[in-house]
Amino acid sequence: MNQLQIEDLLDKLLKQSEDDLEKVFNKRLRSIQFQVSEMFRKYERDGELGWTEVNKYDRFAKEMANITKELTGDYRMIIRELQKSLEYQYVEGYLRTAYLLENFAGSEMGFSVPSVEMIKSVLLNPIAELTLSAVLQQHRNEIVRKVNIEIAQGIQAGEGYSQIAKRLEKTVGFSKNKARLVARTESGRVRSLSGEKAEEQADKFVEITGLWMSALDFRVRRSHRILDGQKTDKEGYFHYRGLKAKGPHQWNVASMDIQCRCVKLRLVNGLIPEVRRGRNYADPTYQRKLADRIEKYMADESLTYKQALKKAQKEISPPSMVMDYEPFEKWKERQPKAS
Repeated sequence: MNQLQIEDLLDKLLKQSEDDLEKVFNKRLRSIQFQVSEMFRKYERDGELGWTEVNKYDRFAKEMANITKELTGDYRMIIRELQKSLEYQYVEGYLRTAYLLENFAGSEMGFSVPSVEMIKSVLLNPIAELTLSAVLQQHRNEIVRKVNIEIAQGIQAGEGYSQIAKRLEKTVGFSKNKARLVARTESGRVRSLSGEKAEEQADKFVEITGLWMSALDFRVRRSHRILDGQKTDKEGYFHYRGLKAKGPHQWNVASMDIQCRCVKLRLVNGLIPEVRRGRNYADPTYQRKLADRIEKYMADESLTYKQALKKAQKEISPPSMVMDYEPFEKWKERQPKAS
């Protein structure tokens, strides 16, 4: 196990959350479009759906009330399921990072399985307006307002069902993308916090330093490309133009945190940690060759640190050794529960 593999696992958990969001919004879009088609079927006169006819007897208000009720239920479910996913991501990120640091260092560090209360307190955004429920409640209010406007404007403009359906597809798609952005940003914040919590405990036993790793593509914002490969200072902070943070999603500046896909690589006594049966990843010669190869690829091929690390790890193998090896699942089983 190494940190890149932990990140890959957390990426898969995030992808599952995004897929679940996709299903919820697609289902609601079909439901709203069906409701509009029923309005055409019931109230259409001479091939047209007139605003006067639809608005008679508060028909339109009642239809919008039904849509609002359904969307409210959707967002409550999204908040509940996303919160569960984030809590699970935190536990997996924390315990796997703890396992990696403890086993690479070869010493017990006193880790324990975090309690539900501890997880909730760590994940709660200290700014009330930015909590998961507050942000998604704003999104819910926005989509309700926009759906109402699009249907009303479509009917008043004399548009047919297909035109209004397209309006709704665009509106719901926009809200879906905003919800996905929230999931990505919160997931990044959670994995950053879980790693920091494990690092705090490990730092009592070994020296932990951090190294910024940008994502692998050209969608990375310029500031984070500049940070790529930067190591933390003596107090554990990264620096950028007067700002400082202990890791991704911890700048407290929207332009630096939102949808960030960077990660913090943690070094144990200056070495890149990895644990696998029968391999000595702490071997000084292996670590020196790995560092040299990474530096070479970054300089000669303009690769990000993450790209250079992946390429170097494929090409350089650590020496074999006879050693006790404990798989993650067994290690996890014997960790005490936090009080």
